[in-house]
Amino acid sequence: MAARPTTKNIGLNVRRLREAAGLTQGQLAERADMADATVSRVERGRLEPSSTLLSKLAGALRVKVDDLLGPVKDAGKPRFRLSVAKLVATVEALDDAGVDDVTQAIKLLLAAGRRSARRG
Repeated sequence: MAARPTTKNIGLNVRRLREAAGLTQGQLAERADMADATVSRVERGRLEPSSTLLSKLAGALRVKVDDLLGPVKDAGKPRFRLSVAKLVATVEALDDAGVDDVTQAIKLLLAAGRRSARRG
């Protein structure tokens, strides 16, 4: 018989996956169509999520429900620095043209910053 996932493990998995995606609790709550407080309570192990809530969280995090239920995995090295993960989370909903526009704007800002640094 498989061990039942603990509320604490679910909360730790949600937090780990949310942070790896570069999302705040508010951003995850918005994606999952739930209150910020609900995400907070799940992450702190204060709320045992229903199957519906687990499905919403998994969908918002783009993982399988099993990833939330399983044992807490070692986070290891994150794919991106947190600041970069936040940028990715911000633009990932854009279509390719939108991402191209944001990329071009960032390049222009960086070039302007370099020019300004050379002058100052």
